[in-house]
Amino acid sequence: MPAVPGPPRGRRYRVAGDIVRRVQRMREAETQGGGALALLRVVRDVGLLLKDVAQDPRVPRADKVAAALAAAYLVSPIDIIPDFLPGIGQADDAAIAVLAFRRLLNAAGYDVIYELWRGSDEGLALVLTLAGVQE
Repeated sequence: MPAVPGPPRGRRYRVAGDIVRRVQRMREAETQGGGALALLRVVRDVGLLLKDVAQDPRVPRADKVAAALAAAYLVSPIDIIPDFLPGIGQADDAAIAVLAFRRLLNAAGYDVIYELWRGSDEGLALVLTLAGVQE
């Protein structure tokens, strides 16, 4: 039986290293200009990006529907794993949010995200790295 191909060796560690370096640069910028404000800006920019990507006609409708279903699941009181269980209760919500976010941004592609991004270059780099979008 042939082996199933996986990600290239070392890619996961390079991505993790990129994330760490970008977070360190953001922390350095935070100490110069206020950390909470920088974090709020990135969160606001990600929210605006998601709104813009969901309204963009270049993004396939199936991916928009998947993101909408994930959002509906997150606000629904019915969960696969009940939220009252400590730790794992919120894990299913986080996993669904991350998967929907990655699917939507990967469907949009680098060019659309770059065009719609309203924040800083460091914030965009962090979002692209976490979503796994490549140029």
